[in-house]
Amino acid sequence: MKKIIPGVIILLCIYCASHAQSENGISSIKQLTDSIKAIVQQDHIPGLMLGITTKDSILFSGGFGYADINAKRPVNSQSLFRLGSISKMFVSLAILKLVQEGRLKLDDPLKKIVPEVPFQNQWEATHPVRIINLLEHTAGFDDMKLNHMCSTDTFEYTGMDMVLLQKNSLVCRWKPGERFAYSNPDYVLLGYIIQKITGKYYERYIAENILKPLGMYHSNFNPESKLPEDVNEYVVHDGMPKEVPSVNCLMAPAGALWSSSADMIKFLQMFLNNGEPIFAESVINEMETPLSSLAAGKGLKSGYAMGNYDMLFYNKYTYHGHSGLMGTCYSSFIYNRELGVGFIISSNGNQPNYKIENAVTSFLEQNKPGRKTGTTSLDIKAVTPFLGSYKFENPRNEISGFKDKLLFSTDIFIENNTLYIRQLFAEKVKLLQTAPLTFEMEGANEPTVIFTKNEEGKNVAIINNGYFEQTSSFGQSFNLWITIIAIFFAAFSLIPGIVSIIAALIGKLKLQKLSERILPMSALLLLVWAVNKLLEVQSETYLLSELTNINSRTLIIFSGTLLFGILTLANMILVVRKSLQMKNKWITFYWAITALSLCYIAIVLLQNGWIGLRTWLM
Repeated sequence: MKKIIPGVIILLCIYCASHAQSENGISSIKQLTDSIKAIVQQDHIPGLMLGITTKDSILFSGGFGYADINAKRPVNSQSLFRLGSISKMFVSLAILKLVQEGRLKLDDPLKKIVPEVPFQNQWEATHPVRIINLLEHTAGFDDMKLNHMCSTDTFEYTGMDMVLLQKNSLVCRWKPGERFAYSNPDYVLLGYIIQKITGKYYERYIAENILKPLGMYHSNFNPESKLPEDVNEYVVHDGMPKEVPSVNCLMAPAGALWSSSADMIKFLQMFLNNGEPIFAESVINEMETPLSSLAAGKGLKSGYAMGNYDMLFYNKYTYHGHSGLMGTCYSSFIYNRELGVGFIISSNGNQPNYKIENAVTSFLEQNKPGRKTGTTSLDIKAVTPFLGSYKFENPRNEISGFKDKLLFSTDIFIENNTLYIRQLFAEKVKLLQTAPLTFEMEGANEPTVIFTKNEEGKNVAIINNGYFEQTSSFGQSFNLWITIIAIFFAAFSLIPGIVSIIAALIGKLKLQKLSERILPMSALLLLVWAVNKLLEVQSETYLLSELTNINSRTLIIFSGTLLFGILTLANMILVVRKSLQMKNKWITFYWAITALSLCYIAIVLLQNGWIGLRTWLM
């Protein structure tokens, strides 16, 4: 699961952390593993799997901490972790093998291969969804709905069962092939396509054609925990691990893989040896190179390719691979064929592994010169039409797209003959030209920005996989400030609400007046309560299983958002009725602006499906 990083800031932090590691003088595997052991202890990571290899030599394979805390079962090289979206690399290679065998083409339309699959594409006549669009997440489909990621049942879903679960996401939001937007349902479809063409379930085909030839005998695609080697899963609160249930993955081809460091090292070595012994080097090259997006068509080589993307742009070198999250296991599969090194990391405590990634890459890059990218002088004449404000237009999840479009608003401008980009609430970042209308961010090791036009002739900037369309600076600023003002006055309603409650408690305010004065505060608190319940499942993704049915959490989300809308409307009616009776114009202004602010928020939420949100029906 990936998003656009508003975050040049995050990348810079990773860059700084990486350099800090190298300054610590880690020059041996023993020193590296000692430093990782210290991180595991400091961050209270229950268990961590780590494998590091060259193309022909294993540098480390093992683990730290526990696979099962209660049983004191340590993590070792055979412990099986949930690797989540790293599954996509195997599905992609299975598709590419079918292409090699002539049983499928990357340009084949989805409708031709699986006409029984229900999907909607209003541009199908001119821009059909093709196999390559699924591989590179350029079909335009929404990501999986939150209630269709995992569950606590033990039902074994067929390929078509899983496709139908994702049916509501299979709607193209823009022309296929124009923009990248990470979508797990793409790979659910690919898993079904493998089954349709081969007559075998995707996991059996992958086992026979990839896992067994590589000697990865312990790896599997079980949608839930079934084997004694599986790690237990935990969440960590205040340094204390709490065991949580292992959920059933409802999008298995996109995220069901279980594997160990011993097995994944064999997979790493296949890439480091350019596909041998299964694939030709050309297949690996193709897998690493984006082909289907507007940016790729204009010459940008970075981005999400076929279940494989480049990463760590602020290290000395760019790496390839994939990350994953399933249950509470965070995982990273990272390699660099130029250096001939790669590593696999997975932890079972619902914690990202950035510190450990940085420690490993710093160790692998030590005494290496770093990748050099050639830059040219800025072509101000060519760039000038692309200066201005840009709106983010490829949200991963449509239901939260309104938030992303606001927060990722971007300005591109020139100061002192230097080109800069600035995203909302972030520092400006210098862009260095590497080719016509193609740029790398200062300090990066690869171009990730390109300016171009779409088919409608609109100016477009693709920035770190994000698709941005040029827009009016005034309009963008107006929307931003209206939203800030609305949130401010909505939040400010807490103060008169609390004061009114105190006044009622000491007998200074009648209960009828109290009910009127706390309406705005009550509406806001109900919304905050509901949203907090939803955010909890996004921070601890095993809880997403609760969104599949009606329970206390989903009822709070539904009733909280619904009552927010109802109370907001009631408050607006009350303000309209009472405004002529109010003598103090400042009080009248306050109640009016608060009511309008809440209404603005409610209208935005209503337009995006948040009022009365029934997660079990998404």
